[in-house]
Amino acid sequence: MATQIRKFEQDAIVDSIVGKVEKSLKDKARELSMKDKTYKAMLSEANEVKAIKKEIQNLSEKRDKMSAKLYQEVELYNEGLTYTLSFDKWNAVLSVSPQPNSYQLKHEIANKVAISLIPKDAIDNIDTIISNIAKEFV
Repeated sequence: MATQIRKFEQDAIVDSIVGKVEKSLKDKARELSMKDKTYKAMLSEANEVKAIKKEIQNLSEKRDKMSAKLYQEVELYNEGLTYTLSFDKWNAVLSVSPQPNSYQLKHEIANKVAISLIPKDAIDNIDTIISNIAKEFV
């Protein structure tokens, strides 16, 4: 009388056989492909792609470091100016911003107004003083 195998036992046996067959087929395919000139050429190209990818990664890191350094330099450069530089790191474009550095501009104008208002006749001439100062910055 034959003993019956349960389904999970049968599945385990099948999985074991399939694993051995797949490994054997992979080994044979690897052996055959290593002898094939076309495969060797494609493998060489794949290695070149890897090398280029590494170069791109290195260049990207170098670009990011240089962009960060330039961004900091632009920030330092903008201190004390009546205009600002801007740096677009994605497009690597350095440009003069059309908008003035408002804080610095306001500070300089405030100093000029304070100096201009020192004389007693400043109240009578305030409009003229403001116009003259504004002309200096336009």
